[in-house]
Amino acid sequence: MLTAFGVSAFAQEGLIITDGYESVALIPKDKRGPYLTNRFFDNIFIGVGGGVNLYWGENDSYGSFGKRLAPALDFSIGKWITPSVGLRMQYSGLKAFGWTNYQSMYATGEPDSKGMYREKFNTMNIHGDVLWNLSNAIGGYREDRTWSFIPYVGFGGARSFKDGHHKNEFAATAGLLNNIRLGGLVDLTLEIKQLFVNQRFDGVVRGSGFESMTTVTAGLTFKLGRSGFSRPAPIVIPDYAPYKKRIHTLENELAQSQNNAKAMAAELAKAKAQTQQSNEVVKTVTVPTVMAVFFQIGSAELSEKDMINLGNIAETIKKEPNRKFTITGYADSYTGSYQRNMVLSQMRADAVKQALVNKFGVNASQLTTIGKGGVDNYANPSLDRMVKIE
Repeated sequence: MLTAFGVSAFAQEGLIITDGYESVALIPKDKRGPYLTNRFFDNIFIGVGGGVNLYWGENDSYGSFGKRLAPALDFSIGKWITPSVGLRMQYSGLKAFGWTNYQSMYATGEPDSKGMYREKFNTMNIHGDVLWNLSNAIGGYREDRTWSFIPYVGFGGARSFKDGHHKNEFAATAGLLNNIRLGGLVDLTLEIKQLFVNQRFDGVVRGSGFESMTTVTAGLTFKLGRSGFSRPAPIVIPDYAPYKKRIHTLENELAQSQNNAKAMAAELAKAKAQTQQSNEVVKTVTVPTVMAVFFQIGSAELSEKDMINLGNIAETIKKEPNRKFTITGYADSYTGSYQRNMVLSQMRADAVKQALVNKFGVNASQLTTIGKGGVDNYANPSLDRMVKIE
């Protein structure tokens, strides 16, 4: 009966309806793993249940079915390793009733008219089980699944005892656990299992090599800690194409600015040669109107080419010791914030002043620095990353 209900509930969770044209899944079927390894204290559960035991010994079928039913108690603690595989430790037992045709160690009272004694004893079975959640294994993991169909097998030790007498035997257990979800933390459990022990277990040594006991219980399972399983996040391969395109654009801009700097350096060198050829020109036009140094984006460092240019500028300034010169720094307004560009433009102006004073011996009192921030004076932003000396 439990199997029939479990299969029915499992089928309803994947129910598909059709109107003759298209099919619609009422509840979508989930995918199978892989799943992330859970932590040690994740997916822990404890359970308790009560029901009946039915012992199967040599003469136990003599009595009526109702008088053979004995109370049963289960207590379990376990963990789901994966959505389909779990481990559990369980105590099960309490009482067992039966009949024997002689005065065994668990026989009680006087024999009846047919010489049969009533047999009563206490039982205890502690066993470890391997659980297989068939619903998750076949239908894919669903944390909100209503009915889970879980067969299992286990091994452990069983003990029968009463009035100072006892028997300890190795025991095997096979069973079926049905978990019915009541909420996020509690499940209703319906469990049926069969215990297999040596025939000495009930104190009667006769007949077959082993005996068994059927147990049917109902109870509750409580989930502790974090429950559920997660799949690994899909690997996202970043798209570097926009960054590569931007780098290529910046490289082109840098090359263009370097070409412009070379052209201006050539013009300055030409002007210097012309002043050396004519004393009259040297006296009337000693200093170019504007001298410039260019920088890379986001930088205030001077290149070796710039230092050559500044050396020429320094010689020009030192020839005019009575003149004052203004060093004005700029940044391009296309990149960076307003505050950043103000700081960067001042850093560029200070870098040029320090090079002129410390490396080329220009009198610091002749030089004044100003940072103008981000500007858009030219069509090419690379030309705005400059320092003018006037």
